[in-house]
Amino acid sequence: MSYLTKLKLIADPGLSMSNFWDKAAAVYGSGKVAYLEEPLDYAVMPRDQLCFPEVLLLVNRMGNALTKAGVCSGDRVVIAMGNRIELILLCYACFKIGAIAVPLNYMLKDTEISYIAGNCRARCLVTDRDVFDPNIKTRDAVPGVQIWIMAGPRTDNLEGFLSLDELLEEASDRLDPARLHRDATCAIFYTSGTTGYPKGAMMTSKNLLTTQRITAAVLPVTSADLGISGLPGAHLMGFCVALLSFMMGAPGYFMKYFHPQRTLEKIQELKATIFVGVPAMYSMMIAADSDDYDLSSIRLWASGADAMPVEQINRFMGYGGMFFEGYGQVETSPITALKLSFGRMRFEHGCVGIPVFPVRTRIWDEECRPVPKGEAGELVVRGPNITKGYWDDSERNEEAFAGGWFHTGDMARRGSYGLLYFVDRKKDVVKAGGYSVFSKEVEEEIRAHPKVDEAAVVGLPHPTKVEVVAAVVTPLPGEELNVEELGSWVREHIAAYKAPRYIEVRDQMPYGMTLKVLKRVLRDELTATVDVASL
Repeated sequence: MSYLTKLKLIADPGLSMSNFWDKAAAVYGSGKVAYLEEPLDYAVMPRDQLCFPEVLLLVNRMGNALTKAGVCSGDRVVIAMGNRIELILLCYACFKIGAIAVPLNYMLKDTEISYIAGNCRARCLVTDRDVFDPNIKTRDAVPGVQIWIMAGPRTDNLEGFLSLDELLEEASDRLDPARLHRDATCAIFYTSGTTGYPKGAMMTSKNLLTTQRITAAVLPVTSADLGISGLPGAHLMGFCVALLSFMMGAPGYFMKYFHPQRTLEKIQELKATIFVGVPAMYSMMIAADSDDYDLSSIRLWASGADAMPVEQINRFMGYGGMFFEGYGQVETSPITALKLSFGRMRFEHGCVGIPVFPVRTRIWDEECRPVPKGEAGELVVRGPNITKGYWDDSERNEEAFAGGWFHTGDMARRGSYGLLYFVDRKKDVVKAGGYSVFSKEVEEEIRAHPKVDEAAVVGLPHPTKVEVVAAVVTPLPGEELNVEELGSWVREHIAAYKAPRYIEVRDQMPYGMTLKVLKRVLRDELTATVDVASL
């Protein structure tokens, strides 16, 4: 299908998250939607691939199944299951009946799931054996939930659960979409909790569709492409990548979990034309000897969730294709700015691109005053993509939306041609003896050491210096790091006040769902174990 075909869906003024699949099926007909690494295993639709009419019927049956189970418009439905396409389609089923979808990270434990279910006052929880057996274990672990549904084959069902398989068999495949205002909450995506307990960002149809429409119109992607991704569908980035794929009519190969060698093999085998991941996934593919595979079929590499090193962008563009990067966070649904590298077109290190229309951006100081061009300040944004706010959290809402703009917590600066440059997370700026130390700058210097793989810099509270700079590092495979030697090397390359006063070598870092280092965990662990006063 042509570029003009996808514009019929993208530009449809009546498009909403509740009627998305009705309209998508009408535009794309029998076109393929997905190829599944783990096939669907339901009596009504055992499939290893899906086309648009089949997805519409499945979403309709899921919506009717939820309704029969007792879910009503406005109810919160927690979806805690493995990284399967059913998780994403259950979200659309919620949208279609006016319920509010709450997809969760499959790695969350019972106390975390209980907190989120309690915070959003969930009426229903849909899970599977992949998550229930190791992480929840008993329904008593999540009190307050009235309706429990087990996804997967009926033989996997447990006492006290409704079987999604049986509900789907009995459900009608016809369902009229709920008529909801575009500003009505349709989903709650909980943040990863890198800076504290999870916050539930409320999303609307307007939020989810705004930047995805712009991105879909910009990217040269059609139904002739085949994408591959191992991103978690419960994270807003993974969810929106799937939404983009559906919106553009481009089929995708849905991996249950990311594995670098498996991903490289699939790109080569399927001759995939698009790959979407996060920087850590690209690093893992390099470590898995990406040069040994034929990746020349890729026309578009894409990344988000964290800064991508320029040298890695150049390496993957060397296999062929363009490189797209989206910058933002959950609260911006999830794109604030984007950039596209192609041919000889490259961007400076730290550049995150041009703000996406119609998003407005400002860079403010601590007093909410604009800073001069080129100086660092907090990035604040306003636009139809910005979350309505955090569910049941008035204190955080007041702080995050002070002055009528959303405060991203990112330190940024503005360069030439309106380009934005990410400097650091505001919470990761270390106040060391009267100096502001940007952790990202120190991390980049440490990573330049020939034996270092990963580095994370945090500030530890100090009785007289406010904070001191500390670093946790992991060595490259087969290498050994000497703390004293590394410390001397770092001090030769950066100012003394920026150099870590404490360095710890570990085998691995604590990571979140999008493979970002959980600095909060490191900060808490080091504060509890290091004699900071002696530093």
